[in-house]
Amino acid sequence: MIEFRFERLIGADAARVFALLADLRDYDRWLPRSTAFHGTSRISEGPIRLGTTYVEESPFGIRRGIITGFVPPTILNFEQPMQLKPAFFGEIGIKLFHALTPQRKGVQVLRQLELTPKGPVTLFAPVIAHAFRIENERMMTALQSFAEAETGNRV
Repeated sequence: MIEFRFERLIGADAARVFALLADLRDYDRWLPRSTAFHGTSRISEGPIRLGTTYVEESPFGIRRGIITGFVPPTILNFEQPMQLKPAFFGEIGIKLFHALTPQRKGVQVLRQLELTPKGPVTLFAPVIAHAFRIENERMMTALQSFAEAETGNRV
């Protein structure tokens, strides 16, 4: 298993940051597309909540995700195994855990990522780990920039 931790103090209300992370239908508003992230689609009907399912497709594979932890505005977790393209390469188990802790000047966001490569893809684990680290840092920067610009706060 490969594990990463990303932390940011974001100058915005915890409820607002939680809402940005949870609203899968609105990611395009604050998270620009990249080589790895082409958007979220096929989101289950109804409000976003525990058990909501979704699909994220990219040139590298298809992630079929589910929200596994949902306690506004402090806990938001996802499990989204990625079937690689072509399927021969295997799968990458992906788990994301978010803990949001209100602070005097905003919210401390802890994002933990667990990757579990299975199949031939394990031979490329260092390259895959690097790509996931870069994409998650990009995501955290975009989240912080958008949330702080909306509120006019900077920490």
